[in-house]
Amino acid sequence: MAAFLSLPALAQEVGEYGFLELPVSAHAAALGGTAISVVEPEAALADQNPALLCAEMGGQLNLSYMNYVSDINLGYASYTGSFWTYGGWQAGARFVNYGDFTGYDQYGARTGSFGAKDIAMHVAVGLPLNDRWQVGATLRGIYTKYDIYSAFAVGVDVGANYYNEGSGRSFSVVVSNLGGQLKKLESRSSHLPTQLSLGVTKEVEHLPFCFTLTAVDLFDWKQDYVNASGETHEYSNGEQVLNHLLWGVEWIASDNFYLAGAYSLRRQREFSGDGGFLRGLSLGVGLHVKRLQVHVSYASYNAASGSLLVGVGASF
Repeated sequence: MAAFLSLPALAQEVGEYGFLELPVSAHAAALGGTAISVVEPEAALADQNPALLCAEMGGQLNLSYMNYVSDINLGYASYTGSFWTYGGWQAGARFVNYGDFTGYDQYGARTGSFGAKDIAMHVAVGLPLNDRWQVGATLRGIYTKYDIYSAFAVGVDVGANYYNEGSGRSFSVVVSNLGGQLKKLESRSSHLPTQLSLGVTKEVEHLPFCFTLTAVDLFDWKQDYVNASGETHEYSNGEQVLNHLLWGVEWIASDNFYLAGAYSLRRQREFSGDGGFLRGLSLGVGLHVKRLQVHVSYASYNAASGSLLVGVGASF
């Protein structure tokens, strides 16, 4: 078990239920990792904001895979349906497999190998209130299994979205991971990463560009970071604001193809110290061909390396 407890030092975003904050949508990953205000017929985007679920997503199956770092892999699958001709629902699951570890007792003797994994299953619904406002909610059951130890938690996301098709403007608010543990991992208590996020997306009139600005981690305002040399630093007042912002832009060549990119000051500082501007960037591409969608993104979610996320959606 001691071998696993050292793992969050390498993959700090995953430990302590942090895997719930990793994107499962490559489109969202390309826009900084959180994209709650992007209104597109991509059901995987609704994982971060259930208010985006709609009847147009009905019959869509989504699969995605990320090699987080080393032997840590994240997978996701969901199916989205419609009801009452205007609402949307979704059921799915994500998992993180941390690979195999060698266990030792207190005397240093090997006790054999063991596995470690996190699994979260969810159901979600999205409903329109009128032509521009939608609301939604997600219920998650979260299961953790590390060797012989296990834990269970329940979390809820609630979100709202305003979308004006005429102006191409979208605004969203989401409170995620409300809830807590029902069963502890041995005697260790952990809290869900409850967060408030705000997002706005604006299409540029007469130009094939779309800009997205997302404010994240608003319940955890004051933060510091450890640079690549292991030194702890505090953000200045101005940097504290920038630390919570994700700046994204898309070039929408057509209804079937886009290129996207984003910048995060927080990731650049946390994973590269005061330098390494590129570590704060994320990039992605998406292609829609008839009933098939393919999305690919590359971004940094840990200090060790970048992560490639591939997502596929199919409509039936």
